[in-house]
Amino acid sequence: MTMLLDLDAEIAKGVEEIINPPRDAETGTIPGLVLDKAGAGKSDPKIAAKLRRAMSLVDEGKAAEGARVVLKLLDTHPDHPVVNQAMGMALEHLGRLSKALEFYERALQRDPTNPEFYKSLGLLASKLGLLPTAEKFLRLHLKLNPKAQGGAVQLAAILRDQSKFEDAIELLRQAIYGEPENADLWNALGTTVMESGEAGEAITFHAEALRLRPGYARAHHNLAHALELTGDVAGALTHFKAAVDNAESESERVVSTHGYSHSLLAAGELEKGWDLYRLRLSMHYRFATNFLIPAKPWDGADATELAGKTLVVVGEQGVGDEVLFANTLHDAQKAVGPEGELRIACEKRLIPLLQRSFPKAVVERHYTVEREGRQHRHAPDLFKDGKANMWTPMGHLCRAFRSRLTDFPAEPGFLTADAQRVANFRKELAALGTGPKVGLLWKSLKMDASRTKHFAPFEMWKPILKTPGAVFINLQYGEVSDELAEAEARFGVKIHQLQNIDLKDDLDGVAALGKACDLVMGPMNATTNLTAAVGGLVWFIRPINVAWTMLGQQEMLWYPGSRTFAGERYRDWAGGMKRMAGEFKTFVEAHARNAA
Repeated sequence: MTMLLDLDAEIAKGVEEIINPPRDAETGTIPGLVLDKAGAGKSDPKIAAKLRRAMSLVDEGKAAEGARVVLKLLDTHPDHPVVNQAMGMALEHLGRLSKALEFYERALQRDPTNPEFYKSLGLLASKLGLLPTAEKFLRLHLKLNPKAQGGAVQLAAILRDQSKFEDAIELLRQAIYGEPENADLWNALGTTVMESGEAGEAITFHAEALRLRPGYARAHHNLAHALELTGDVAGALTHFKAAVDNAESESERVVSTHGYSHSLLAAGELEKGWDLYRLRLSMHYRFATNFLIPAKPWDGADATELAGKTLVVVGEQGVGDEVLFANTLHDAQKAVGPEGELRIACEKRLIPLLQRSFPKAVVERHYTVEREGRQHRHAPDLFKDGKANMWTPMGHLCRAFRSRLTDFPAEPGFLTADAQRVANFRKELAALGTGPKVGLLWKSLKMDASRTKHFAPFEMWKPILKTPGAVFINLQYGEVSDELAEAEARFGVKIHQLQNIDLKDDLDGVAALGKACDLVMGPMNATTNLTAAVGGLVWFIRPINVAWTMLGQQEMLWYPGSRTFAGERYRDWAGGMKRMAGEFKTFVEAHARNAA
């Protein structure tokens, strides 16, 4: 029966992908393995003992050893449902999610009455991004075992991730009614309320979880996040530190340290913040990218190490992040010196812009694949000649070159737009009429539950759109026909749509168009970052003026000359828009006077 699984091959594929699943809230053990079910433990104590040993190894971070123990059991008991489940759990810890799915399905086929198998399938489906499927499995799990420990919390999380906030809140309220002393339920309620946009209300629920269970690391983490969203950075730092100190697993420690680093940066503590920010690359962090780079890594601690080196800088996270971190590339070019060489691996749509901005550098694209819930990135084109001897993710450059507030450039425009395209766009915009040409965008291409709360609803733009004397240009990529029609029907305003540019894929053109505008207004995304990076005037609208990218300041040091607007409290869009509209009216009037 060893043909069921080539474990060595799976380990070879997945050793870099270890992800610890959530620990059981009370026992600290791997959830879901029931040894007295379906003849597992009661009928054969030897099997139960070996499974406990295997799961102990997995729980200790020795998933490969645990998997080998289970593999021997599979040889002799290939149809044992819990043995198949155990193999699935070990593989899941190794990051081999698709293979884990096969064994969970085998377990379910052999015992469809075991609620824990539905739970395992539901949690795995969630990791794979199959949220509706995950919801179905977890509902079946609760149906078969209504009092399942953690069942309501897990299902609520899936509902929350699908923006089904009312359903999730009601589920948790009912569970709390039955178990008012359950700290996990209060913590989950706080998280759900916070994700729905009510950070202030969430604080109460997380505080109750901590009252019930002092030192509860997850509640400290979530309370810290809620406090930061309400502007209390000092409180956030206190609770993130408590979350790190009380972490029950390496995964929890890494996740909370990552949050702690963001709060340190938001407080303006740059040196310590960038130092801890390195943990974003830990494979214990669910969203960490796995960089497959064949060169010595550089951690950003000592810039003098770069002199004379061929340094490969690899872009990370989204396009907006790559643009933001490109703020440091001139420093990296200077650090390698004339005897060294800077090589940049970036999103392929950024190549023309970065090559123009850094003519001495070699600029190629990076390649990214997503496999089993994790991004894997490499840049083979920059290593073909074998000369590259050091590499770093782009964010690490901040540790070396942006550890003080005075390290940021005083002049706008660290990237160089295509001058001819800027001129062509200005000519095209001038034909649209008199008044300042104002680029407008209002959302992200990806608007899921975790992102929607960061963007003002389109109707909130009314005071801006109703300002007379401006000519509005659509810079929003994606499907926008409904919003453009709404602007004209409800507000009597035409938002012009240029026909000779692809706002999603022609990023060099987007940068040029943004600079050609007199002003660009919108949330912080790829387009506003690009415009500000090439020296265009950008006004950012944020849900609150506290974030790691603000570095404890009122305006963004990354982009001199830009402005940032927010309301008095989290997601006070009306207040932020009112303030921005007042300044915008003054801007339009000044433009008219200067044009006269």
